[in-house]
Amino acid sequence: MNPYRGVPVAVVLCACTVVPLLVATPAAADGALATSRFAAAGRDTVKPAAPTGVKATYSTSTRKAKVTWSANRERDLSGYRVYRRVKGSTSWTKLVTTKTRSHTDSPPATGATYYYEIRAYDRSGNTSKGSTDRAVTSVDRTPPGKPSGVTAKNSQPGITVAWKTVPGAKSYVVHRRWEYDGEGNPVLKMATVTSPTWRDTTIKENLDYSYWVTAVDAGGNASAKSAPRFISRGDQAPSAPTTLKAAPHPTGIKLTWKAPTSPIAYDLSKYLIHRNGRLVDEVSVRQTSFIDTGVKHGTSYTYTMTTVDRAGHPSAPSAPAPGTAPSTGLAPAAVEELTGVMDGYEILLYWARSPEDDVSHYSVYRGLLVDGVWQYERWSDVGHYAWDDDPYRGYHQEVYDPQGGPVRWAVVAVDEAGNSRFDSGETFSHVDVIEPPPLPEE
Repeated sequence: MNPYRGVPVAVVLCACTVVPLLVATPAAADGALATSRFAAAGRDTVKPAAPTGVKATYSTSTRKAKVTWSANRERDLSGYRVYRRVKGSTSWTKLVTTKTRSHTDSPPATGATYYYEIRAYDRSGNTSKGSTDRAVTSVDRTPPGKPSGVTAKNSQPGITVAWKTVPGAKSYVVHRRWEYDGEGNPVLKMATVTSPTWRDTTIKENLDYSYWVTAVDAGGNASAKSAPRFISRGDQAPSAPTTLKAAPHPTGIKLTWKAPTSPIAYDLSKYLIHRNGRLVDEVSVRQTSFIDTGVKHGTSYTYTMTTVDRAGHPSAPSAPAPGTAPSTGLAPAAVEELTGVMDGYEILLYWARSPEDDVSHYSVYRGLLVDGVWQYERWSDVGHYAWDDDPYRGYHQEVYDPQGGPVRWAVVAVDEAGNSRFDSGETFSHVDVIEPPPLPEE
């Protein structure tokens, strides 16, 4: 069959105006006429089909993504454009224009998910719709920003280092160097923490240090070190003992505590023990217990302790610890049948022996009235002698500074643990005598 049958043909005569020809399109293979690709103005406006068969893979070793797709079948196809966007964003970034059917990309190694899309375009500039999106997830090899605003504060019990929070950081590593005469001492990793602050309690006094901080994200990526922070560690007061406890003891109240862990123990000198705010005793820093025998039966007290260093600096008081003495079994009872007379310039004292089994001896005190208060001085100790059957004990002593007036003499029983009513403040036995006037000077 003639494909041009019935199609009129214009005849051109001379130099007349040219009349446009209506050109026939060859028949398609199935015998139908192909659709015209030209508009009335003669321009192609038909977009290519969206690419198909798109695949995207990611290599964690090379940190590269490879995108491939099937070929389009348009005869006037010119090429493809590859686009990428990060998950959560609607904005596409054109990566490349290519005539091939693959592209290798290096997405940022942030651990984020990225989507790829392919668009075909023809020789007339028509661009297809985007292909089906394909996603890859990158490995996280991007470190967080380095910490800033690092500060170091000298206090007790150590140096407190602080810094600003870093976005994306899951932990922080603190580094320290001992600065000594400009020598290149090593930078040591001191701690890994999750909050933007850390206290260094391992430093020594009267030395200089520098601190750095690095931030670490969830992928283990570490930032660069922060700017260094230099600080001098002076001579600080020590820390107080910790976990102070007071419990009843057969001879009084027993105190136990833990030594302070900072600063280093070599700087510590002694502990001061206070009962109801008044100093009771001082003990060696090698001790972690003490028995207070100077207490009354069934009486409650509050104890605190302080630590003193070699330079004499005291710590703050420890946390208070309440304690109650036993209701029985402490200081021996007051001696009975105490009598006293002056025989010239000699004092003669007699009293009944204590029936208590743990009495060690008797202390003899002479008291003078000073501003309305009796002030006592211990003059001697008299043995108890458990083997002695004599029901009485006595004391004779020449008075070398007679007062010419009233004087008080006291006798107090002391047990083997050193408990006595004189030390505990309990009432003890005493007798008042009139001493003769002083002897005339020769």
